[in-house]
Amino acid sequence: MRKLILLVLMLFVSPSYAAITRPPVYVISPQYQDAREFHEGLAAVKSNDRWGYVDYLGRIAIPFVHKIPEAGDFSEGFAFVGDHYIDYEGQPAFAYVDEDTDERVEKYFNNGLPFSQGLAAVQSGGQWGYIDLMGNYVIAPSFQRAGSFRENLAPAMKNGLWGYINMRGNFVIPPKYLRAREFHQGLAPVSIKGRWGYINSADKVVIRPAYYEAGDFVEGYSPVRTRTSYRGWGFIGPRNRFVIPVRYNNLGNFGEGLAPAAADARWGYLNVRGDWEISPQFEDARTFSEGLAAVKVEKSWGYIRP
Repeated sequence: MRKLILLVLMLFVSPSYAAITRPPVYVISPQYQDAREFHEGLAAVKSNDRWGYVDYLGRIAIPFVHKIPEAGDFSEGFAFVGDHYIDYEGQPAFAYVDEDTDERVEKYFNNGLPFSQGLAAVQSGGQWGYIDLMGNYVIAPSFQRAGSFRENLAPAMKNGLWGYINMRGNFVIPPKYLRAREFHQGLAPVSIKGRWGYINSADKVVIRPAYYEAGDFVEGYSPVRTRTSYRGWGFIGPRNRFVIPVRYNNLGNFGEGLAPAAADARWGYLNVRGDWEISPQFEDARTFSEGLAAVKVEKSWGYIRP
């Protein structure tokens, strides 16, 4: 009997289970094959193997006409779908009429990332460069791979290694990392000898490479994976101290005070104290953005509010 009482007390006292969770409030009912985060008032969703975009109320803003593997997020007025960018009306961006032939010309790319700081990384002819908001190249395609600009720097690959370029396309951190991602809150995750750590914009290692996987610092927290076995994820702060202990199967970035987290096979949402705000009950879950988060229930995606 004493063991039973102790177990009950542990469940209520443990920070992993202490919070009084609340049921999710569905704003858009689960009905899509796939769904992405909201950006600039629109979210990419997939139905009948085609992508379109919906608004906060689930109304179709851009019809389901894009039969492509993935639809991009809107950023600075544009989203990449298939092989070109579209505007808020779903129309091809950067199209113009040739003065000599009077024919409409559209700009196509092999791949493209969301705009950030007025530039977007695009792939053409096997190489990556950057275009501006008019669709013109400002950094010529010359990189094997490239990421988005954040905090005036972007990860880019040369000769199989990653470094960071400035907005003129010059390397300010030389390509020497096996993998690298964008800067957030002054720190960027990089892979050194098979482990992830964090550098600052001066290329100083601020958090030593000790993690199997590492996310971005958002709202002062970054998810990291300390082991590949069961429940190896937790959150660290910028001083490399665990602010939410290692006890999760997977984690996403914080957004609007909540972070998607997987305990065993189900996803829920943690608050900044590491308590469950919304208990694990989803097959999958994405980060909160613009007041909503995409969640998967019985093989279909919908949106909840905090």
